[in-house]
Amino acid sequence: MRKQFRFFFTLLAISSFSGFGQEKATALEGRVRSLRNDVSNILIVNLNSKESTITDSLGQFTIEVRLKDTLQITAVQYVTSKIKITDAIFAKNSVVITLLENVINLKEVTVTPYNLTGKIDLDIERLGLEPTVTSSSLGLPNADIEVMSQSERLLLEADRGKYVRLGTMDDHGKLIQILGYATISVIINTHKIMNRASGRTKSLEERVARDEQMTMEKEIITKFSKQTIAETFDIPLTHVDGFLTYCMSQTDFLAVAQQENSIEIWEYLKARSIEFKETNSSKEK
Repeated sequence: MRKQFRFFFTLLAISSFSGFGQEKATALEGRVRSLRNDVSNILIVNLNSKESTITDSLGQFTIEVRLKDTLQITAVQYVTSKIKITDAIFAKNSVVITLLENVINLKEVTVTPYNLTGKIDLDIERLGLEPTVTSSSLGLPNADIEVMSQSERLLLEADRGKYVRLGTMDDHGKLIQILGYATISVIINTHKIMNRASGRTKSLEERVARDEQMTMEKEIITKFSKQTIAETFDIPLTHVDGFLTYCMSQTDFLAVAQQENSIEIWEYLKARSIEFKETNSSKEK
């Protein structure tokens, strides 16, 4: 009788422990990827707990999950997808999700307004179209300046100007009118100082750096697919993202990438792949 009671108690304890493990929750760090569309403001829903969140400008998100939960990823520009929290994802505590563009297929329709013939040279003459007017075609100043990203604009606004400068007539013009004589004043840029002190400027600098890194990573994947990189360099497909991050963290990578020479970039990736595999193998041991 005692043996039966002891066996029952042991079985109950194991079941309770197992149930406790399944109920354990963790904050999953995720990242949504796409080569073409924006990855911000994408809805992530845990279908089991009904909790939800949205991605930031880099496609990153954090959401609480349990083992075997299901996440649903929804956005107008993408095909809705679902992923299940497997043992591997739960143990790694991170996931990268690549979304497929939501392409709406329409039936082919041929439209021929204005009696078009389909021959470009004849149709242009018939329509009398004027050339497209742009700032470059007009020769306007600064027409070829590259448009800044949102992160770059925020950084410029936060860190604009010098810390200290001499006051100008605009700064104290009214004071001169009242007193009747010129004054000399020093203007302290408190806006810039506060942004530096609070860490906002540094945060924006890191954000700009991440944006540049994401752009370079997209360009590399556009030139050489992840599948090609994995098969050629004998790197598991799931490790390609880590490999690209490893390459972009090197001090000499930027100089190679800025040359936009596909052959040199490929040779650089090839050389770094050997180091990456050696580093990973030593960690696994």
